[in-house]
Amino acid sequence: MACGPVCARLDFIMKKMDLSKNMTDSSKGSLNKPQESRKAVYEKDCEDCKKQLDAADAACRRITFRRGIASLAALVLFSAGYSRKSTVLCALSAAALAVFLMLVRRHQKLREHQAWLDDRYCVARDYLTRFGDAWKQFPLNGEAYLTEDFTEAMDLDIFGRSSLYQYICTASTCYGQDRLAHWLCCPFGHPSKTLEQMTARQDAVAELAAKPDFSMDFETAARRLRHENGTAVRQAVDDLSGTAGNAGLHDGIRTTAVWLFPGITLALLLAALTGMQDGLFWTYFSIAASIQLFSCMAGFQINQKLLAPVYRLNKAITPYAKLLPALEQESFESPYLKELQKSLLRNGTSASAAFRELSGISEAVMARKNIFAFVLYGSLFLYDYRCVEQYLKWKLRYGQELKPWLEAVGKAEALISLGVLSRTRSTCTLPRIAASPSPQFCAVSLRHPLLPESKAVGNDFEFRHRTCIITGSNMSGKTTFMRSIGVNLILAYAGGFCTARSLSVSPMELHTSMRVQDNVNEGISTFYAELLRIRRMIDASTKQVPMLALIDEIYKGTNAKDRIFAAAQTVKKLSQPHIVTILTTHDFELCDLEDSGEMDAENYYFAEKYKNDRILFDYQIKKGRAVTANARYLLRMAGIL
Repeated sequence: MACGPVCARLDFIMKKMDLSKNMTDSSKGSLNKPQESRKAVYEKDCEDCKKQLDAADAACRRITFRRGIASLAALVLFSAGYSRKSTVLCALSAAALAVFLMLVRRHQKLREHQAWLDDRYCVARDYLTRFGDAWKQFPLNGEAYLTEDFTEAMDLDIFGRSSLYQYICTASTCYGQDRLAHWLCCPFGHPSKTLEQMTARQDAVAELAAKPDFSMDFETAARRLRHENGTAVRQAVDDLSGTAGNAGLHDGIRTTAVWLFPGITLALLLAALTGMQDGLFWTYFSIAASIQLFSCMAGFQINQKLLAPVYRLNKAITPYAKLLPALEQESFESPYLKELQKSLLRNGTSASAAFRELSGISEAVMARKNIFAFVLYGSLFLYDYRCVEQYLKWKLRYGQELKPWLEAVGKAEALISLGVLSRTRSTCTLPRIAASPSPQFCAVSLRHPLLPESKAVGNDFEFRHRTCIITGSNMSGKTTFMRSIGVNLILAYAGGFCTARSLSVSPMELHTSMRVQDNVNEGISTFYAELLRIRRMIDASTKQVPMLALIDEIYKGTNAKDRIFAAAQTVKKLSQPHIVTILTTHDFELCDLEDSGEMDAENYYFAEKYKNDRILFDYQIKKGRAVTANARYLLRMAGIL
């Protein structure tokens, strides 16, 4: 299978989005901007944010001072005007109060802008961090997605500390984090079924990579959601999406009471203020207000339980209210992103409009926590029941749409995460994915995405045989090379950028046996644990679907004689037209399988050089079998020999 440029579909969409301006001649999908230039962009962004934050802080101090002057002036002028019966002074007091209120509003907006700048600085700083090793301290490492059944994630560092997920995840919502994890897991067991989905996501990732400003703004708007408890948000969304709590919504008596009794109470208050019936209406008003307040107090616990989802979602509503319009209003070309937009504008309304309404309900509900507001609003407006009525109406109208809306935001976040490598690596590409009855893989300058780019060595590699046996000295790069293949395949299947000059692959199941550990509690030795991994590969091979098996240091847990025999038998078992097996070994005897005539195998190796008592590795894969070993040299270096 010959390596070529990315497919015409990607070429078309990239030209349409002017992404090709940043492409190399060797691969239309390979971004060509030097890493130093990319780093400088985020350095400047961080510097600009700091300057603007300092300016905003100074402006806040000025407004605070002016607000104090305005409030003091309003108080003094009102006191003087009241004592002197001066209309002019009272008017000036009202003007000073208006200035005070204007300054309060301005200060509030400035604080919101400060919060946005702070989030923007954090986003830019995280990108800057990815150019070094400090990204390994990011709190979002995907450990929660590691399972005993998904051993490939551990072998290839997909989740957990110092993982691919930790490096590329920019999602702040729990739905975005879950969606990215799902796409990174999706290739295992379902490659042929999701080929169309892979390429659709790839188009969307390419388009978002061509919209760096939109992506950065979107990440910034979502940043506040990192502080939210994902479990609580999911529970609140499930409650809002469910039907529980809707009973009685259409009860005419209840709806009438929520509007009728406050109307009567306010009418009595108006009558009392106008002096009708010599104070009799004050008595009627007091009775009506007391009944309403008592009703609110009596139903407080029930209403509190009904409104609990709004309480849990309160802090998440404002960020979502900013994210949804961004998705609704942006102009997209890829079908996947257009479909996301369409999901936000169904049934004659928009998600952003619904969230604005929910934001108003949330503010009203949160006012219940203030005892003075509760007493005043409850006695005048039957406030608690009015909040419940508005909430239930919103839930009936939008409840079923809420989760799909938030999942749409999560998908956009996951797509942006899959484009992270295009913003931090100068050598990256969108791979070509094409259906094939047998495993296909062709890479030019393939690198491991988690290695610092200055240290990563590119290798050209293509599947030409069913079995690839890799030998070489310790630390020469065998395992890293295999992981480079596995990790880039996962990125390709997820729809993301890969670290290579060009990459062409076909869908295939991916199985690994690398970080094999014993289990003392279950009495499983390292050797037996590896046998279980290999058994799973053999069982998977019976499905007759394209498959890639990556085996590191095959059967290292047993003696050399048994290891060589067992490895040869395993390779023969996996030598099938729909399977490619890549294994590393220190047993040179396995290299004889290439000439045995029993299977389609080829030898590769990594080598080292010695200069001035130093060991040097070039980390370049070569055809043939290894002819050097460095164990004795390393023993001397460690002072053992």
